[in-house]
Amino acid sequence: MSHEDPIIDPLLEELLGQQQMPDLTARIVRAHQQRQAAISQQAHNNSQLAHNGSPHTHAGKPTNGQTKAPLSISVSAAAQNGASSASVDLPAEESPVKRSGQFKRRLKRQRFFTAIGSLSLSLCLLVMLGGVAYYTYQRFLPGQGIPLAADGTQKPSSGARDTDAKPEASPQLANDNVPPSEVIVRNESPAPEASPAMPQMPREIESVDHVAVAEKSAPNFVPPRVRDSLKLADDEVIREIDDAIATVWKSEQVKPSPVATDNEFCRRTYLQLLGRIPTVEEIESYVKHRGKNKRSWLVDEILGNEKYQAEFASFWSARFANILVGRAGGMSDDSPIDRSALEDYLANAFQKNTPYNVLVQDLITATGTTSPGSESFNPATNFLVSMIDGDAKLATAKTCSTFLGQQLQCAECHNHPTSGWNQEQFWSMNAFFRQTKLAKDRESGKLAILERDFVKNQASDAGEVYYEQPNGLVKVAYPQFVDGTKIPPSGKINEVDRRQELAQLIVNSDDFPKATVNRMWQHFFGVGFTQPVDDMGPHNPASHPELLDNLAVHFAESGFDMKRLMRWIVLSEPYALSSRQIDDNLADDPDAGQQLFARYYARQMEAEQLFHSLQMLAKNRGRGNAIIASNDDRHTWLGQINQKMGDDEDSESSTLDGGVTQSLLMMNGGLMRQATDAQSAVLKNVIASKMSPADKVEHLFLAALSRRPTKKELNAIGEILKSRSNEATALQDIWWALLNSNEFILDH
Repeated sequence: MSHEDPIIDPLLEELLGQQQMPDLTARIVRAHQQRQAAISQQAHNNSQLAHNGSPHTHAGKPTNGQTKAPLSISVSAAAQNGASSASVDLPAEESPVKRSGQFKRRLKRQRFFTAIGSLSLSLCLLVMLGGVAYYTYQRFLPGQGIPLAADGTQKPSSGARDTDAKPEASPQLANDNVPPSEVIVRNESPAPEASPAMPQMPREIESVDHVAVAEKSAPNFVPPRVRDSLKLADDEVIREIDDAIATVWKSEQVKPSPVATDNEFCRRTYLQLLGRIPTVEEIESYVKHRGKNKRSWLVDEILGNEKYQAEFASFWSARFANILVGRAGGMSDDSPIDRSALEDYLANAFQKNTPYNVLVQDLITATGTTSPGSESFNPATNFLVSMIDGDAKLATAKTCSTFLGQQLQCAECHNHPTSGWNQEQFWSMNAFFRQTKLAKDRESGKLAILERDFVKNQASDAGEVYYEQPNGLVKVAYPQFVDGTKIPPSGKINEVDRRQELAQLIVNSDDFPKATVNRMWQHFFGVGFTQPVDDMGPHNPASHPELLDNLAVHFAESGFDMKRLMRWIVLSEPYALSSRQIDDNLADDPDAGQQLFARYYARQMEAEQLFHSLQMLAKNRGRGNAIIASNDDRHTWLGQINQKMGDDEDSESSTLDGGVTQSLLMMNGGLMRQATDAQSAVLKNVIASKMSPADKVEHLFLAALSRRPTKKELNAIGEILKSRSNEATALQDIWWALLNSNEFILDH
């Protein structure tokens, strides 16, 4: 049985009902009087019952196993006598019995709303605490709260981490291969880098008072590779090429096309080595040569004669600038690339025949400003300047594709399904570029490449790179070459110069000379041993793997001599074949991935070759036989036909695609108007000469197509000349028709 308490209940009512504290003094006095009266009444009743012999209980003793509260005795006694309210003389509304039901209901309501309020407040506090905890985890403890372990079949838990593997205390060098599954994660690591799928906001490039070229003070951990010297003569290497190609012809049951004519060989050789068609004088000089091997004489003349050195260097500087930064790189005013400075630097290297491995090391390790105007000017910085901002993903992909023939960009976000490259390899290569920063020299206003410490964790000098796998697993990578070779993980520039080590690893690699040979073969034949040339590997096998491997070894043993490599290819038997396909080599189809090199593959001139050729025909030659194209003029013309696509792979588009734009450019473009103007170099000399009309036509054919006209062509043009009253105008029209013919624009 529950009892109301006249003292405790008002206190609860005040506490839960938010009422003012009542004056309890009078109530306590009356309650005391009530209790005394009840005790007296109970004693009286007991005495009567005892006198009558009836059962009784004593006050304060247990009744049915329970003891009544002392302050409630008066209430019980009053209830038994039916006069509790009168005996205590309390107002009706303050009587515990009368107000018990109402008070209970009100008390229940108050307790219900109090519980609801407390629960709501608790939930709010929990949400706030959870948000603070989540922010703390994301800000200070990377990996916490992010799925870091999953078996690929179950959803990873929100707090899982891979902490089994630890970074090595000492570097593993040479051929120390690391299993792809090995993962290094630090418990104390800083926040992870932005995911590849989450683009970073472009950051503002800082300005520095003076940018100095960094002196390489860090020790070298990757020693230069010692290679044997080439013991074979050039003729022996060329014979190897011929034998390897002939072996494939035999196995594929094809026969080579006939040998090209002298005029055809001369034209293609000038196009490929100097980037322009030959002059009439150069063609006639080659055709009339009576030496034992006139092809060797021509190639040695172009590669070795001083009169061609500047022109050779100019063309190949433009060619390699395309490889390094693209045709559109540095063409726009807002580009960070100074293309002229880059081409001048490359031209100087080709003119001196600088070993290719030395050139590549300079390009990869360059620091300083990109353009003339400051003390730290270094033109080699133009290779990386547009690709290292942010997390250097583009620099990673471009370096691998250009110098190793490997396309790693797909492995940035996921393991490549066919090539075998995985994310760990991409981000381990990316770690080599993380000491590289962009800045702006306040003195010259030019962009500069700097090297700074890359330390992500104050507890360690190791500069780790974080990346996220498709399943949400966050991994960490340290500098590691694609073949598994590691360098020390320190991000301190005075302890480990990562780009310096990367450059040495690249030129030490077997893939480096192989990628170079493949790219150069593609230049001279139009098709490499692999298609494309920068995607070599088991997923894309070479058409002539043994030949590619042998040429790569010979090239490396030659001291990476680019001119010798060019000579081997140009003097090989397949290069000297006609471009005319015969019935016996119909299986030779590079478009179907079956490149057998049983004929010379005809293709459209490259943009630089077309420009140089038209410019030569439009302008008078300079001193001697050298015809050097102006870099500024070339940039202006190429800027009209090439543009950046603005994608992640830095790809480009060109209007020289055989379409309407190309036709309009050829027929009515400014350079074509210069070449076909009556005052142009070739046309002016022909019109002013005392040659016969037939000889004039023959000279124009040689100048444009590097061949003499056929008898049928000569007769048809003779009829045109007879029908025209103005010979100069007729010759100008003929000249325009020759330069707009398909034969002129083809390299065949």
